[in-house]
Amino acid sequence: MAINPWDIASEYVNSLNELKPLLVIMYGLWVTGEAFLMEPKPPIDLIIIADNAPVGFREESMNGLRIKARFLTPESSLSMVKQCDEELINAVYSGTFVVKDEEFYKRLEDALNEQIREGKLTWDSKRGLWVKASSI
Repeated sequence: MAINPWDIASEYVNSLNELKPLLVIMYGLWVTGEAFLMEPKPPIDLIIIADNAPVGFREESMNGLRIKARFLTPESSLSMVKQCDEELINAVYSGTFVVKDEEFYKRLEDALNEQIREGKLTWDSKRGLWVKASSI
């Protein structure tokens, strides 16, 4: 049976009974497709933003795959955008949304665009990533 990381990510999010996520972003090797060719399989990378999220990292297994989840509150995620956190920013722009609250996404996107307008973020065309302007 073929591995479906999107189904596994959805099942994982649904198992978090205590959370009502505003955004769940799957990013990394499963989204780019590289993970399908790798052995052993890498973890499914998730960023989960919820009002009552326990800020931090959690690693678990589900259906034979590891899940690496980064939990953030809306406030902590907006603060990380202001700090130009490259992992979060690139996940937002190149990841796949498992859950997407349009109202919160708009707030996050506005904060990201502000960082770009102010010259704090720039596109690194060699690596295909958004980076802090000071790191190029």
